[in-house]
Amino acid sequence: MATLVPFRSWWKIPRRAGIRLSHRRVTFLELFYDLVYVVIIAELAHHLATHMSWESLGKFAFLFVIVWWAWINGSLYHDSHGNDDIRTRIFTFLQMITVAAMAVFAHDAMEDGSIGFALSYAAFQLILTYLWWRTGMHDKDHRPLSMPYSAVFLLNTILFVVSVFVPTPIRFYLWGIALVLSLILPGFLFILGKFHQGAREQMEITSQATHSLVERFGLFTIIVLGEVVVAVVVGVSTHHHLSWTLGGVSVLGTIMAIAAWWLYFDSVSSKIPKRNIAYFIPWFYLHLPLTLGIAAVGATLVNVIEHTGENLPAVTRLVMVTTLALVLITIAILINTVKHHKEHIRMARIGGLAILVAAVGVAFVGLLDIEAWMILTILVALMMLPIVTAIIAWMTDPVVHARIADESREELIP
Repeated sequence: MATLVPFRSWWKIPRRAGIRLSHRRVTFLELFYDLVYVVIIAELAHHLATHMSWESLGKFAFLFVIVWWAWINGSLYHDSHGNDDIRTRIFTFLQMITVAAMAVFAHDAMEDGSIGFALSYAAFQLILTYLWWRTGMHDKDHRPLSMPYSAVFLLNTILFVVSVFVPTPIRFYLWGIALVLSLILPGFLFILGKFHQGAREQMEITSQATHSLVERFGLFTIIVLGEVVVAVVVGVSTHHHLSWTLGGVSVLGTIMAIAAWWLYFDSVSSKIPKRNIAYFIPWFYLHLPLTLGIAAVGATLVNVIEHTGENLPAVTRLVMVTTLALVLITIAILINTVKHHKEHIRMARIGGLAILVAAVGVAFVGLLDIEAWMILTILVALMMLPIVTAIIAWMTDPVVHARIADESREELIP
């Protein structure tokens, strides 16, 4: 007679924070989870593209931070406490449902859709509140971190629910308070660690980024880079008649996405943050302005392509250069937070400096009142500058030459 599989074999307790699976790879469940965020980011970017103004950029940034914080907490929980069991799948799917609901209201989340967006986000926060609380219940060593997380998440849930019953703009002030509380929570726990040994020990454990977490940040960056490519397609589709100029501009827009990919994935991604919380925290938070800036660049690119053959409106031009400069500066700083192989340190320094020079050049492009294709050409050239500089530095590096010579000699030995 067949016996039932023991309950704990398919409904496991959360994995202890101290069990760090350093070489764990991102699972298909996590990839599926990230897919939902493609939709909500696309909604936010589309709204910015169709309502290009500084006010819309501010609203976009505000909502993007909320979405990013939802993604980062769902991702961090899975990386630190997830298992390959039914329990993990069910709670991941529940999170996905709430994020999909957020996406439904995202395009006018600061207007008529604000109530639906608030309730959807509150439901997401409530799920995370339960998950962090249960983690502390099963892992007493992790309680100095999980309990403050649970308390702040519960407070955020309450603030978003209460915001439904108050008029705007008070509703959005409550969202802002909840968001600030969330963002300063890791800093508070870092300070707590100075006075609480248990909290300090857990902070040291959780601030050791795993390869899977680094990969997860890279995958989210891919998501927002995809929005830049989508922007090119959307921008071209607004034109009823194709032309060589339009084709050239679309190619330049695609190259812009490729250049951003090259700069980030060559210099930052796949590299573990330095083993110190003073580097981990900046590495962690700097991915917010990085991804926000890339998504905003994609939104402005739609307008750039729409104005092919014309001078760009001042607001579009300034938003474009501001967000692109933000992306470049963020990458330049991120380069200093990760570990580099000894033979790549020189190239990283030169590349980081070249990226900062490119960012300054991008900022000055905002002063040029010229046609859209010319703006895009100059911006792409500036983004290619650090790439070419890094390649030249690599080709002329004596350490690289010595390694290649050693490898060549080894191949000749039978």
